[in-house]
Amino acid sequence: MRLKRTLLTSLLAIPALLITNSASATPVSGQANIAGNVTVQDGTIAFAPTFTNTAGAAETGDFAGLTGGTIQALTGGPKTGTLATPLVGFINFTTGLATPITFDLTYIAPGVGTQAGCLSAALGSECTPNGSPFTLFQLSSNTVIASLQLNGVSYTGTSGSGSSPTTAIFSTQTAINGTLPDIYNLLVAGGAVSGVTYSASFVATPGNPTTPEPASMMLMGIGLIGAGLAARRRVRS
Repeated sequence: MRLKRTLLTSLLAIPALLITNSASATPVSGQANIAGNVTVQDGTIAFAPTFTNTAGAAETGDFAGLTGGTIQALTGGPKTGTLATPLVGFINFTTGLATPITFDLTYIAPGVGTQAGCLSAALGSECTPNGSPFTLFQLSSNTVIASLQLNGVSYTGTSGSGSSPTTAIFSTQTAINGTLPDIYNLLVAGGAVSGVTYSASFVATPGNPTTPEPASMMLMGIGLIGAGLAARRRVRS
């Protein structure tokens, strides 16, 4: 009888333990700005595993003090849409923070360009290969920039309970040499776009998420790239 009571007590304690663990996360708010390196192939976005904060950009809210962290590569499909299983710990904001922040990836937004745009080298053309999350933009006669939107949740703790909806906008920080047809044909042939630096801005807002409109996303991407190019020109001068 005593053994039965002990077993029953243990079983009853399990749900309480699970509730305690699942509620151990805390929502976060604020903005993080990061920079790193990435290599892109058809179906693969290979981020360098570590990143730093973007030079000159100020982190706000719970991200204040951030200087770096780690990020996973994205491989395989689906290339866009809601992930069947969230990618837990896709990004970990760790360095410079008293309490690390975790970003779980839940959604990869489709690009806002067109397939037809991939065949044009005209200035201002926008290209999104079928099923791709990238928006490629012909910035000049021989340079292309790219943007990418990822959505998910951010939190501190050990689980996603009590998290904040978070939108991330990634942009190439250095323009890619070539034209939209050049890059499109390279990727279709199985090649890789390498040696690319990126910057990204994360905005975490507890409550309902605010997702940028496609046009706003592209403008934000161009703005981040322009800021990066301007900063490099100042450094060289």
